[in-house]
Amino acid sequence: MSAPAPSAPATPAQVRSEDVLSAKTDLCLSNALVKAGTGLAVGIVASAILFRRRPWPVFLGLGFGFGQGYSDCERVFNPAAVPGFKIAGVKEASPFKLSTPFTSVVSPSQTSAVPPSPAASAPSLSSSSPAPAAATIKAKVADAVSEAKAKASDLAGQAQAKASEVKKDLGEKTAEAEKKVDGAVDAVKGDKKWV
Repeated sequence: MSAPAPSAPATPAQVRSEDVLSAKTDLCLSNALVKAGTGLAVGIVASAILFRRRPWPVFLGLGFGFGQGYSDCERVFNPAAVPGFKIAGVKEASPFKLSTPFTSVVSPSQTSAVPPSPAASAPSLSSSSPAPAAATIKAKVADAVSEAKAKASDLAGQAQAKASEVKKDLGEKTAEAEKKVDGAVDAVKGDKKWV
């Protein structure tokens, strides 16, 4: 007696995409109806007990229920949008991963339109000449700093001149205002002596 030969290797059952979509839609609708019904019930109870039969708690509860149902539907149809959700079997590698912290993010379709990075096109410094390059950079930095100091001192001088003009103007206007006030007080006093 020999065992019968297997006819074909066992394959997992194929599920049609229409079946998946209809199952998700059914779940979504049932969830939305249950949550909206719960919100409606809570709104009715709140309206009857707390708010003297006003209609707004009923509509508010119904709205909260529909909102929760919609949110659950969104999670069912797009689980990758949920924070912290990871799809099994997907590797961590991404075409958007940065090789260094200073490179720009470029999609694979844009790689042909991107000019080469400045580091790739810049001539490489040989190990025999780091001192002259450092000296050149140091000189440029020193020039830039001295230029910035000169501009800052010019701006400070202009600001001081403007401040002294404003102070002088203010002093003159204050003196004029004091004279006018003194004249008005004297006119009001007249010949009467105030005790």
